Amino acid sequence: MARLAAIFLAVIFLFPVLCLSFSADNPTDRRLLVLVDDLAVRSSHSVFFKSLQTRGFDLDFKLADDPKLSLQRYGQYLYDGLILFSPSIQRFGGSLDQNAVLEFVDAGHDLILAVDSSASDLIRGIATECGVDFDEASGIIL
Repeated sequence: MARLAAIFLAVIFLFPVLCLSFSADNPTDRRLLVLVDDLAVRSSHSVFFKSLQTRGFDLDFKLADDPKLSLQRYGQYLYDGLILFSPSIQRFGGSLDQNAVLEFVDAGHDLILAVDSSASDLIRGIATECGVDFDEASGIIL
């Protein structure tokens, strides 16, 4: 009986802690993979990246053609979001490709995609599959 009372008291005292651990105001899905063409983007866009970091996001910067690139390991995603600041990349490194990025998005993860008029077919393909259209003549996003 004393054991049951101790378990009951432990649950009562831990319940508020568990409730506060899963707050909508403080989500735990904060790990972002940032893929860039050149690591200089980290400093040229430092205001944007700093704003994400001050909001509690953990940014992992990698080159888009890194041979060790992967979004998941053992069936579990390593990141909660993906930022692609590599508009001219022709092919990702490692196990990452267009299908892997689209599966990542379809699994409910976030994607921020930066493009310009010189966007590669790979980046345009990802954007098109996500519902973004390009005017081929002017390179404008529609």
